[in-house]
Amino acid sequence: MPLPRKLTREITSQLKKHEIIFLLGTRQTGKTTLTQLVAAASNYKPETIFFFDLEDKEYRSLFMTVSIQLLKNIFRLEGVDPEKPSLLIFDEIQLLDDPANLFKLLHDHFPLLRIVATGSSSLGIKHKFSDSLAGRKRVFQVEPLSFDEFLLFRNEDKLIKIRSMFDSEDPESITPLLNTYHQQFLQLFEEYLIYGGYPEVVLIAEKEAKIEKLDSIATSYIQKDIREFGRIDNINGYNNLLKYLAVNLGAQFNLSSAQSTIGLSAPTLKKYISLLTETFIIKELPPYFVNKNKEISKTKKIFFKDTGVRNLQIRNFNAVDIRPDIGALYENYVFNVLEQKKDLLTTNYFYRTQAKTEIDFIVCREQNFTLMEVKAGSFNRPVKAMKEFEKKYRQKAHAIQKVVANQSYLAKTTDFLFIPAYLL
Repeated sequence: MPLPRKLTREITSQLKKHEIIFLLGTRQTGKTTLTQLVAAASNYKPETIFFFDLEDKEYRSLFMTVSIQLLKNIFRLEGVDPEKPSLLIFDEIQLLDDPANLFKLLHDHFPLLRIVATGSSSLGIKHKFSDSLAGRKRVFQVEPLSFDEFLLFRNEDKLIKIRSMFDSEDPESITPLLNTYHQQFLQLFEEYLIYGGYPEVVLIAEKEAKIEKLDSIATSYIQKDIREFGRIDNINGYNNLLKYLAVNLGAQFNLSSAQSTIGLSAPTLKKYISLLTETFIIKELPPYFVNKNKEISKTKKIFFKDTGVRNLQIRNFNAVDIRPDIGALYENYVFNVLEQKKDLLTTNYFYRTQAKTEIDFIVCREQNFTLMEVKAGSFNRPVKAMKEFEKKYRQKAHAIQKVVANQSYLAKTTDFLFIPAYLL
């Protein structure tokens, strides 16, 4: 039985609507398994659930160029009754030449069918979809495992409960529990930072086997998504950019520095950054400015969606206590948590002034601000930069919350919340 994922319930609830559901994400984040979970959690009987793996040449040929009549014939062949409610799952849709036409016909002419489709690359999908599906689709991004899901995969039910208690109770009330379980939390959290959250990697116990699986994932990504859809000839240059970003994790991306270090032109670097973003390997964080035009123009910080993939680029899987980059790994973790939690009204930023006053993250939701500083060690002191920001922008904000994510200190004062990062 596949292990559960948090997205399952949300996706299943969408099956009530007449929308095509797309699950997008990098290879081996568990999209296919997630479709199985959704199918099992749905109200559809097994005989009304149909799975089409488009990596199978036969299915790919069947659906490559379709018409209404051809779809009816395929349904007869496969045992699908389009006059009765059924669930159709299409895996790896980027392999089709014209998936937009397929899904438009399915949506418009077979209203009793519900469609779930997966894709390993928004890059491979974007240029194949027009606005013809506007209003007909719902897109979910399937990430590597969150820390909660990581704990679930490792059967750490007590730790999951403690994390949920923190969300629902006074933070300091769980301090006695943390005193008992802190080292267990920290050991698992640090493993998560080093090897990341790809499901197959999480389920492997041995270090060498974990690294081999990560290398297999990265190789598959380069060979299939980048060569096939990115049409990149200079794979060495692309890999060197990945290493450069890994070394400079969480730093503002300096185009001139990257040009001189890697030896690629500015247009090529911009293209490769776009490819890495579109294939869900990295994500950018913009700076905070009151002038929104400056937000667009100023350099962004770059983080990896998975720290295991990042550590693979620099070939460093050393323990946390001997890593000079542990602060960057903590910051990358917090970035991913904030991205996973944000909604349509929320935007995440970093903050840096010309006087070099810095705040790691600013979470803006309408006129409410959460300022967050990240420390890899135990930290219990007020952060001066946050107080300066509060003084400067007090008139523009309804509320300003100040949070310090650190290794082990938990406390709530009148001004600050100090929280172990593993509780976020």
